[in-house]
Formats: sequence, C-alpha cells, structure tokens
Amino acid sequence: MASVEKDTKLASRLLRWWRKSGRKYPWRKERDPYKVLIAELMLQRTRADQVLAVYPSFLHRFPTVQALAEASPEEVRNFFNRLGLLWRSENVKRLGEVLEKDFGGQVPDAREKLLSLPGVGEYVADAVLASLHGRDVVAIDANVCRIVQRIFKLKARGEARRDPKLKQMVQKVVPKGKAREFNWAMIDLGALVCTPKNPKCPICPLNKMCKHAARK
Repeated sequence: MASVEKDTKLASRLLRWWRKSGRKYPWRKERDPYKVLIAELMLQRTRADQVLAVYPSFLHRFPTVQALAEASPEEVRNFFNRLGLLWRSENVKRLGEVLEKDFGGQVPDAREKLLSLPGVGEYVADAVLASLHGRDVVAIDANVCRIVQRIFKLKARGEARRDPKLKQMVQKVVPKGKAREFNWAMIDLGALVCTPKNPKCPICPLNKMCKHAARK
C-alpha cells in the first residue's frame, strides 16, 4: 500500500510541477498522427529548440503524407541537414513512401505496425501511442531512465532502457489516462532539472522522495 501511495504521490508532484514549469512546443498541441510522428523522429538525439527551428517549415513544405512521399530525397535532406544526423532524412523519406503505399496515407495505431515503419523504434512508437491514442505507456529514453534510477537508487543491467526491472518500475508510476502529460513531464524534468551533470536537486519537485537527492 505504501508503495502505491508513493507512486501516486510521485506522479502528482511531477504533473503539478510540469503544469507550471513545462515547456510549450507546437507538436504537443498536435492531434494529427503524421505531424506528431514527424516531430518524434526529429527529436531523436536532438535538442527540442533545434527541432523548433525546423519543424514548422518542414510541415509547411510537406503538410501531408502524400506530399512527403512525392518529395525528392534532396528536399527532405535539406531540412534534416539543419538538424544533423543526415541518416534520418532517408528514413523519413522512406516513411512517407511506406505510409502512402501500404497504409493509405495514414499512420497506424497498432504498436507492431508502428514498429514496422522506417526509423520508428520503441521510444517513438510508445510516444505516439501515448500522445495520440491515450495508451498508458511510458516512452522510455535515457532521460527517463536516469530520473528513475536516481529516485529509486536502481542500477540497470546492460542498457538501461532495455532493463525489464527498470521498465517495470517506470510503467508502475505512470498515472492512468495521463501518460501523454507524464511523458512530457519526464522529458522536461530531465532537460531542465534532473540533468546528467549537476542536477538541480534543491528545486526538483521529487527531491523529498528521491534517494539520490537524499545523499546530498
């Protein structure tokens, strides 16, 4: 019972902090699956502020799956060149073609089908499912793993985001019906407060229940 209460309190404190201090980005207001998927692909290993400088103009040029499918590889590459990691441009171009050819221009809402798309891994698939379809899943990346490891003083076995115990712990604290906001809150906490180096523990909304903060 105490564990359940702690998990509930953790989520409540995190969401309360996020509603006051969370960052505002255009893709968080989107309900178009194509536009959300493009944002998630751009955000891979890229700072959100960098994506913000490219995302609106990309969608202005390629507002639909069909427009992306019909674009030249060079056109798509020009946008991703501004983000770095040019290999993503090839995946995004192929993504448009696959969606147009095999899915009638629609982004699927089944996890297995999402994972079959070019460039879409577990994190992107789960982020899309939580953001658009209300699934109670946590999109687990390095930031989320770091936060959970610090709070519960966990050591991952192998790659943290693939550790079953850690994944189970993360999934246990996501509040029902609020996975979308919870995911965004974890992202923002990791970017603004619980940073890889020199975390700002004194201002963290979770510091009273965090074992890492307690050692300071």
